[in-house]
This record gives sequence, structure tokens and C-alpha cells, in this order.
Amino acid sequence: MTTLIDVARRAGVSKSTVSNVIRGEALVADATRERVERAIADTGYHPNAIARALKVRSSKVIGIVVPDLTNLFYAELAVGVERAANALGFALLAAHTDCSPATEDEAARALIERRVDGVVIGGASLGSSLPKTLLDREIPVVLASFGEPDDPRLGVIDHDDQTAMEEIVDHLYKLGHRRIAFVSQHLREYSGERRRLGLASALARRGLAPVVLDDGATAVVAHNDMHAIATMDRLERRGLRVPQDVSVVGYDDVPLASHCRIKLTTVRSDAEEMGRRAVELLLGAAREGRHVSHREMQSNPLVIRSTTQRPPL
Repeated sequence: MTTLIDVARRAGVSKSTVSNVIRGEALVADATRERVERAIADTGYHPNAIARALKVRSSKVIGIVVPDLTNLFYAELAVGVERAANALGFALLAAHTDCSPATEDEAARALIERRVDGVVIGGASLGSSLPKTLLDREIPVVLASFGEPDDPRLGVIDHDDQTAMEEIVDHLYKLGHRRIAFVSQHLREYSGERRRLGLASALARRGLAPVVLDDGATAVVAHNDMHAIATMDRLERRGLRVPQDVSVVGYDDVPLASHCRIKLTTVRSDAEEMGRRAVELLLGAAREGRHVSHREMQSNPLVIRSTTQRPPL
């Protein structure tokens, strides 16, 4: 069990200085306070009590963690979070992890040291410790666009991926497609894996199984719109036409998806509204000194455009 003395030794200060930082009842030099808070973060000393004490003064900062800020869905999510936070006088601290567990650990450490008032997580690696690490430090967390891991302390604004995949498969099946592939840049990400499994389940209910894209697939479902657009480019560079030779379906309905040169069939989600709602949940919990402990599902209708049609004869 880590003690106050362990924290003091790690920070190179006295026990009384550590106590003063925890209670916030005495003036402590900024550099010293930062060393003590870093030592508390490193040792995990009494995380619940310490986090509550350090939250006596709000940092007025919200964190957002996403796998890929170049992905338009996550960029829109971040915009929604930032606009809602700024309207309430909060700044935003962003971390881009590329679904790397090591990078997620570094992000957690930075967010804890910065004493953020809450964190929105837009995506995480399979088995990620990031949500639990933050929750254990009494930092409210909202998962935006995915629902795992199952921790009752979490706030969750989720996609109904299973229903969406059913609608996609129903659309493609009615067009006559029987060889359907799934593609994803990050199969190690929660949402990518969940959508892959959702597609496989929807196909199995029709007596089908996913195929590999390069093994005669007549339709491909992508983890997200950006990967769908990249797949369209790859197919056309190989001399295959979309949708005459291969139909393509995305997920997210980012602004680029409706571009007149793309017109991607995709699943619609409102990333900016998701970000706004996440901030509302986070700050409500932070003001009351509690975890969010709330789940809600966003509807995700299929938007049919020009990248799907009947398979070639």
C-alpha cells in the first residue's frame, strides 16, 4: 500500500508539503505542487480521496482522446466537444493515440497530471486500460461512439452498430450480393471489431459468411467512411468500377461522403452532437462530484447513395 511518505520521497518534499497540496490549504510553489501531483499520479496513492481533494479547484479543462484526428468523424467529434466546452468556459486538451496501448497510457498520465475535469474517449484499443485508469482517479469519463468496456461508472453515447449492420446486409442482400467483405484500418479498435462481428452475424443469419475483398467480393463494408473512400480508390486503381463491379458501404456519413464525386452509401451518425452531449454529461457529473453512470444510444440510419447497386452478372 502506497503511503504519504512514499509520495513525499518520490517528490523530494516533506510529508507536510504533500498534505498541503492535497488539502489546498496552504500556499505551495507551482513547481513543488506539480512535482507532488506527478508523484501522486505515478504512485496511485489513495486515488479516490486524492482526486477529490485535487478537484477543489476546477482546472477548467476537458480532455478528448481519439484514435485518429485526421479521420473526419473524430475531427467532428472534437469540434463538438470543443464548442460545447468553450461555451461554458472550458478549454480542450486533445490526444491522438493511433490505438496504441502505450500511447493511451501516456495520454492517461498527461490528463491526470493536468487535472482535467472530465474526458471524452472517442475510440480505444481492445482491452484498453485508459477508461479504468481515469475512473479510478475520480475523473468522469464518457465513451463517445462505442460502448465497451462495461463499467457502471462510465458515461456512454453509443452507436447501434448491430442494427446498422443488419440494415447494410439487408440492403446488399436485396440487391443480390452474396460475397460481402469487411475492411478496417484498425481491427484492434473496439468499434472496428464490433462492426466486423456485427456484419458476420448479420450474414450468418442469411446463411452467408464474410469473404476477403480480393477473393471475388462483389460488395465491401468499411469500418468507417474514410476507409471506404480509400477502398474505392484502391479498387479503381486496379481497374474495378464502383459500384458497377464492386459496391462499397461506409459508416459515419462524414461531410465528404455526400460529395458529388463520391456519393457514398453509408450509415449516418452525428459526431458533433455526440461531442456536445458528452460535454453536457461530463460537466453535470463533475459539478456534483460523481461519475457519469449513464448510457444512451444514438440512432444510425442507412443513407443509400450511388456506391451500391446490383452485382455484375
